[in-house]
Amino acid sequence: MTRPARRSFAAYVGRGHSAYVFELLGIGIGYFILAKIGLTLASINPSTSAIWPATGFALASVLMWGYRVGPAIFVAAFAANITNDALIYTATAIAVGNTLEALVAAWLVNLWSDGRETFSTTMGVAKFALICVPSTIISATVGIGSLILSGHAEPIVFATTWITWWLGDLAGALVVAPFVVLWAASELHSLERIRLWETGAIVAATIAVGVIAFSPLIEQTGYRDPLGFVALVPLIWAALRRDQRETATVAIVLACFAMWGTLAGGGPFARSDLNDSLLLLVMFFISISVPSLALNADVLMRRRSEENLRRTQEELEARARQLKVMAERLQESNTQLEERVEQRTRELDEASRAKTRFIAAASHDLRQPLHALGLFVARLRGRVKATERSRIVEKIDASVAAMDELFNDLLDISKLDAGVLVPHISEFPIVQLLEKIESMFSAAARERGLSLRIVRSSAWVRSDPILLERILLNLMSNAVNYTARGGLVVGCRRRGGQLRIDVCDTGPGIPEDERLNIFHEFHRLGGPQQERRGGLGLGLAIVARFCRLLDHQIDLASALGRGSRFSVLVPSVAARALIVEPTASVHTTPASIGGKLVVVIDDDTLVLDSTGGLLRSWGCRVLTASSARLALAGLAECSQSPDLIISDYRLSCGQTGIEAIEELRKSLNRSIPAFLISGDTAPERMRAVRTSGYHLLHKPVRPRALRSMLSLFLKKHDHADASLA
Repeated sequence: MTRPARRSFAAYVGRGHSAYVFELLGIGIGYFILAKIGLTLASINPSTSAIWPATGFALASVLMWGYRVGPAIFVAAFAANITNDALIYTATAIAVGNTLEALVAAWLVNLWSDGRETFSTTMGVAKFALICVPSTIISATVGIGSLILSGHAEPIVFATTWITWWLGDLAGALVVAPFVVLWAASELHSLERIRLWETGAIVAATIAVGVIAFSPLIEQTGYRDPLGFVALVPLIWAALRRDQRETATVAIVLACFAMWGTLAGGGPFARSDLNDSLLLLVMFFISISVPSLALNADVLMRRRSEENLRRTQEELEARARQLKVMAERLQESNTQLEERVEQRTRELDEASRAKTRFIAAASHDLRQPLHALGLFVARLRGRVKATERSRIVEKIDASVAAMDELFNDLLDISKLDAGVLVPHISEFPIVQLLEKIESMFSAAARERGLSLRIVRSSAWVRSDPILLERILLNLMSNAVNYTARGGLVVGCRRRGGQLRIDVCDTGPGIPEDERLNIFHEFHRLGGPQQERRGGLGLGLAIVARFCRLLDHQIDLASALGRGSRFSVLVPSVAARALIVEPTASVHTTPASIGGKLVVVIDDDTLVLDSTGGLLRSWGCRVLTASSARLALAGLAECSQSPDLIISDYRLSCGQTGIEAIEELRKSLNRSIPAFLISGDTAPERMRAVRTSGYHLLHKPVRPRALRSMLSLFLKKHDHADASLA
């Protein structure tokens, strides 16, 4: 238990000397009054009394206000005795004994029994009682000794006088000290919270018992003596129902009634000799005070324990409710996790089936142009006419274009998976895309006997023009390939702050249960049109993912046998004057790249031969090598720095194309223009290339795209050299 704070001298100084003096004065006056009351009841000699409440008051004062109240006790004790016809040195000795008694008892209580909180436990009450027994011996011994030395007491009555003095001090300490400490330490406003009716009933019962059992108002008879035991009723009631303060008060009230009756010659303690009567009365005081305080402390400890148990139970119940809620949440999370696992399992199963379909589709659709290429090459080896040779070359180019379309679809999906596509949003007129669609699909529509109508629009939109173009091209490609008869219409409608771009066809329509599946990867609708068209089933999947990337909504309306309408909703912006900026032509004349030294690095011999041969046919000087080291060796022989570096990304020597380019630049100490070519579409590879800043062409590379890239980089190189010159 935490010991109570004790007031120090510094605390008194902080409050002011005047307050300290008034406090000492009040304690001194209180002690003096109680001492004079005790001396009026002296029975053996004028200085020895069996009733001495001043001891309890002095002990309580030291416990409550500290050891520095000792001077007030000494002065008050000296004054009480000197005014009782005692000699100066006798009064001084008695005052010293009374002061030492209080100081020693308070010191032992503070040291051993939690100070003024000693009455809060049963063990504390017992310790307080045990401490009071030896400490009160000090005053009795010093006082009786001084009286015998001064001749105010006979040595022959030492034992009787000492016992009387000691029991009077002991009773005062055990009865008065708890009363004063408990009332002084309590908060006055706590009186407002107690049950006043029960406290009033206890007070009334105490007064009634005091009057009936002890007061001289009722005639004393032999039958009245046992009524003294009725005093246990209010004591036990207060001890069991109220706190320590009320219990100590009941003991004081009963002691006052008992003392009143005894002094009046009535009550159960009245004897012929006054001293004997007072000694019996003192024993009664002790017998009602200590047990009732101990019982009350035990009851309060039990109440505190019950309260702690109740709070603990409430906390446990609260924890149990929390655990129940947590368990329910855990169960809910577990259920959700199981659902997600099941969903993920279904997605994995679907992905596995899609992969199987993809492998089958890729095997079929890639073999078709390869088969045609093989036959066309075989025909070219024979004798063919010039016109026939030109037609075969066109067919070969068409087969390569078909393969290129398949690879471009796969490349788009790979870029989306890798997250390397970053939209470049701008504002532009939608008519530009509509005109491009008309120019690209009008011939294809005529070949299939379809009408194509493009509804012009003056609206402007906010989007990525390249990605939006890819979306519309995929939708148009599907519409052309799936429509056998009728026609196609492309137009726009304003919908609030958005522009809805519609691609309509008169194809077979899409079943209700397939309208979500068609946007999945590698999903194709069955039927003769699809069998004839082929493809990997990636077109609409690319459209859906591009729309998510641009945050554009895509809608589908379809009727079987009547056709379908795919719509893309794009943010609309206010139209403004179109500023046409002159742009340099991407295509350059053969002379612009003629004589340029180009280094080609690839670990595939066929790629090196074909690329080198094509570049030489354009007038370039070419150095081919399978690694950066061999390229540096070849450059050392020709003693010339290259104008451009073209490198494959994955090289067999364990080096990447990025590392090879950096090695050549570092060795030659020049920032040579360079770009990469790769057939690797793994997401991590594309992220690495994007981070490096080099441009990347994906195999298979069409000669036209390679020529454009070559001209662009060499032209930048020439401009840089001209600026340096």
